[in-house]
Amino acid sequence: MAYRVTAKGELFKGVTGDAYYRSADAGFSNNSTVSFVPGQRRYGAQVQAKIAAKTSLKVQYDHEDNKGIAPTRLNTLDELLNGQTEATPGARVDNSLSTFSVGVQQQIGKANLNFDYLHRDRADRLTNLGGSSDQLRTRLNLPVARNLSLFAQNETTISKDADSIVSDRNLIGLNWQTMPGMNVQLAQQFYTRGQRSGQAVTSLSVNNEYRLGPNTDLFGRYSLLKGNSGLTTQASMGVKHSLKLTPGLRADLSYEHIFGSGGTRSASGGQDLPAFTPGQSAASLGLPSGDNYSVGLNYNDGDRFTANARYEHRFSSTGNNTVISAGLTGKLSPAITALASYQQASAANVRLEGLGDTAALKVGLAYREPQDDRFNALLRYEYRRNPSVIPETLLIGSGTGSKEHLFGLEMIYTPDWRWEFYGKFAFRSSRTYLADDFTASSFVTLGQAKATYRFAKRWDAAIEGRWIGQTGAAKFSEVGWALEGGYYVSPNLRLGLGYSFGKARDRDLGIARSAGGLYLGVTVKLDQLFNGFGLQKASKAAVPTVK
Repeated sequence: MAYRVTAKGELFKGVTGDAYYRSADAGFSNNSTVSFVPGQRRYGAQVQAKIAAKTSLKVQYDHEDNKGIAPTRLNTLDELLNGQTEATPGARVDNSLSTFSVGVQQQIGKANLNFDYLHRDRADRLTNLGGSSDQLRTRLNLPVARNLSLFAQNETTISKDADSIVSDRNLIGLNWQTMPGMNVQLAQQFYTRGQRSGQAVTSLSVNNEYRLGPNTDLFGRYSLLKGNSGLTTQASMGVKHSLKLTPGLRADLSYEHIFGSGGTRSASGGQDLPAFTPGQSAASLGLPSGDNYSVGLNYNDGDRFTANARYEHRFSSTGNNTVISAGLTGKLSPAITALASYQQASAANVRLEGLGDTAALKVGLAYREPQDDRFNALLRYEYRRNPSVIPETLLIGSGTGSKEHLFGLEMIYTPDWRWEFYGKFAFRSSRTYLADDFTASSFVTLGQAKATYRFAKRWDAAIEGRWIGQTGAAKFSEVGWALEGGYYVSPNLRLGLGYSFGKARDRDLGIARSAGGLYLGVTVKLDQLFNGFGLQKASKAAVPTVK
């Protein structure tokens, strides 16, 4: 599991503080976010006080632990075609870093002077990169003109041993605001102690975020670094433009060029250019150079209908890929809402080539009569295409792949406040092909029914039956049924306790009742998802009279 807690506030008049705690287990995986690094725990706090009109004091403590297995690179087609969704264990990491700092900020005329003392306690239980160090850091920012400022910084270790990663350095530079939103910075760094002792780096960077017009934005970041290892560039620049075609219809255009150097090393593992990064291993993905452009259309017809479509293409020396997406949501009538989405993507890079496009189409219809919601229905259709290749089939121009059609219908009928009847019917048709003359098909069907009787104000009882079966290459049939009792903590929150006899499970058609035995369930009603949805006045027949 992973969690994150932050707190900010004013402790006293003139004194502010903030604290944070972030943790993710080494085995944590969440494909919907990259905000966590598996196996990393970080926490810290800082307090800042204004002790005089132009003087501030800041005390800060940070701690970081990295413990787990860094993901390894995945570069072969075999690894991709195995259907791997989690990171492959690679090198083990086990290190920690504690940093304590206290500093004073003093304003002298127009200049700002910062003086900080830092103590680092680093431990790496797998290598010799550890030890404690003390460092003094001084920074001066002096405006020399209306849009030009001079900055200088010195970092000097005062302890016997220097930090194994952070080196001593002297830095001097100029920051020029050429126009609102654009800054040009020239800096020179000299490293005097540590792992980079004797090296020097000259950097020129441009940071730009400029509103060219009411509908056009320019953005960019360009850094040119000259060091002992040669000349490197890191940059990103682009333009975004929004064009109003007709009332309610808007076109969005964008272009971006990225200069990248691949990846870097960190305490939690390295960044590189693997062929693919499943799951949470995206934290190890480096940024290569390339060009990206996109064209999008957005249509909004008030509360009744919205639609969007987008085409995006990226090309570089490591490979090209295209992403197409579209979606719509609209009211076909006061009682029927329609939703649809389409996604198509191709992928290729320096290590994987020849893969076909994947595609997914989803269509849904929802029926709910605003004046009488005793009967509700949901209709779902989904199409998936997932082609792939293996090295042996590249020579004959065909490969493995699959196509699937999924259909589902759900209905709820509540003749009065005591009774609720639920039914579901769904099936999936799958076809897997290795070549033009070799295919395999399967057909999976699911049927489900549930009846609930509310015998008291807060209590109900339910019985449910499920059947799932498959025909084709691998035949099977599963039957399950369950008895359940429920208690309403509030009108929108229900706790249920039941016992399931047998199981009937499928990844698409339903995940409930995956095993027999005792189970506990929580049901929450979600109101106000749409404008007035779920808040209609109930019909007289559905209103209970409870004393």
